[in-house]
Amino acid sequence: MDKSPATRESEQAFDESEIEEIERKTPISPPAVFEVIRRGGEKELIRPGSALMASGLVAGIALGFSVLSEALLRAHLPDADWRPLIENLGYSVGFMLVILGQMQLFTENTITVVSPALADPSAAVFRAVLRVWGLVLAANLTGATAFGFILWLSADFQPELFVALEDLSRHATGYDWWETLWRGVGAGWLIAAMVWITSTTERLSLPLIIIVTYVIALADFSHVIAGTTEAMLLVFTGEIGLWAAAIGFVLPALLGNILGGTVLFTLLTWAQIRADLRQDKHETR
Repeated sequence: MDKSPATRESEQAFDESEIEEIERKTPISPPAVFEVIRRGGEKELIRPGSALMASGLVAGIALGFSVLSEALLRAHLPDADWRPLIENLGYSVGFMLVILGQMQLFTENTITVVSPALADPSAAVFRAVLRVWGLVLAANLTGATAFGFILWLSADFQPELFVALEDLSRHATGYDWWETLWRGVGAGWLIAAMVWITSTTERLSLPLIIIVTYVIALADFSHVIAGTTEAMLLVFTGEIGLWAAAIGFVLPALLGNILGGTVLFTLLTWAQIRADLRQDKHETR
């Protein structure tokens, strides 16, 4: 888009280095942020299925360290009112491993691979989105289940740690169906917002991941992958059945994550961007 007369006039008051500094510090526009995410999503849509599943499997396992780290802090902290403020920091560990390691996480894909479908709403693109969602979700859930099984096998090694793991798992999966869904909305929205913001900056990625995932844990929001590790741990101990874990927790958490990440964040953001793009086209005429 051509520069406005006010912009051209103001640039005459600055030298070239100052203009470059002004442009460098000017925030990137929402349409530009969307384009960054869309291009990344396009690359994910054409990745081989084997690569998606391998990365998703590792991500599901890695996210189990969020549950383990939180339990470690709980096991070593006194039972005080302030304990949740500290122990929930452990929830960030698995997310840091997954996101900074560029692994495939389903809740990130509620915005990443959906963006190309919004820009080019064709049947082929929608099929590609469903393909990525299906492969990554299956791989994530498998990895999370495997981590839950490993935790169950190691129960006798550190009994006090396993008690903390069971307590956290009961708490995470103890909500009714609808409450789990709405708590999943919060987690899905925050993860999508985090992807949106981190796409514009690399320096703030680590603190942003820590802050967002800390809030998810502190607010008891339901994340389908991390929560699957907790649900499956209770399945392996025999406390709940597989059907109850799948229908009572995994399904509502999944639907909530999609509703929060894709519907309430990505689609509403896309509506804003379309309005901006229409305005830009109108101004260039």
